[in-house]
Amino acid sequence: MSDNAILQALFNQQRLQILELGTVHDKFSDDYLFAWEIGVYPYFQDTDGTVFQAPHEVYKSNFVVSPEQVKDVFYYLCERWNAQETPTFYQLEKYYGGKFGGVYGRPSLIFICRYAYLHGCFDKTFWNTLLKSGQHPSEASSITSPYDRDDILFN
Repeated sequence: MSDNAILQALFNQQRLQILELGTVHDKFSDDYLFAWEIGVYPYFQDTDGTVFQAPHEVYKSNFVVSPEQVKDVFYYLCERWNAQETPTFYQLEKYYGGKFGGVYGRPSLIFICRYAYLHGCFDKTFWNTLLKSGQHPSEASSITSPYDRDDILFN
């Protein structure tokens, strides 16, 4: 068995443990559970090396949405928010190359935005602008929907 296969097996086991601890025992925050569930690297929970690493930090390459992608989109959104120029979702998507890929593609952008929303980033005005009526695809509406731990899929 290759090192990559072993690392993936360990990642899969860790993922199931995190999701179970979150749903059955109410451990971990909603944003952290969402990140593990959907495959977004939980960038906001990274440690700085002065404490024990968080469970996700050794698996950077196993997440579908990389730490670099999360950081890049988050910093872009911060810049736009600080400049009081919040983009709509379609503007964000266009900036990153369009619906079907470009740099990250629609699903990754939705997942990163949902992770940031669940973490408590930005304010209501920001999210209302990002999801302005007619300026986002219907699937992006899920960004600000409540997170229900009972809906977590263990697959």
